[in-house]
Amino acid sequence: MARAAHLLLRAPLADLWVPFFEWCVWVGYAVYGLAFAGSGGWIALGGQALILGSILQVTGIPATEAQALRSKGEAYRRYQQTTSALIPLPRKRTGTT
Repeated sequence: MARAAHLLLRAPLADLWVPFFEWCVWVGYAVYGLAFAGSGGWIALGGQALILGSILQVTGIPATEAQALRSKGEAYRRYQQTTSALIPLPRKRTGTT
């Protein structure tokens, strides 16, 4: 179990931040829509709100974290305490590390 926790905390950044960068791609599409659709371009933001809501509440983060908790257990719970779920921020310091 200690080895699993060690590997989890050293996971590649690309694997950890996939939902964030996926959302960034979709925001890029919205910016394109805003820039080239004229006065009705603001409607492109509605799709981005749906994508973000889906990542945060439905298919992305909740499902991935539930599976990780089932497969990695307490090691993943400790990881969650130090790592942002969506935005790639520096890890939080805890008193035990």
